[in-house]
Amino acid sequence: MAVSAAQKKASNKYNREHMATLGCKVTKEQAQAFKEHCQHKGSTANKILRDFVLNSIETTPGEKTQEESDE
Repeated sequence: MAVSAAQKKASNKYNREHMATLGCKVTKEQAQAFKEHCQHKGSTANKILRDFVLNSIETTPGEKTQEESDE
């Protein structure tokens, strides 16, 4: 079912007021390797990055994140 114009407008308004985009620069080769990694894991780059950010801010200062513990 198609999304109505009113729903698109409401979603855009919510996103403008409540959401932010984070970004970083990597080489094209690194970006492609990361996309392939995400695909291999059956996920998306957005989901993996979002999960990492949320995990990072939920970690108590001085406490290791799950990724750091795995190293």
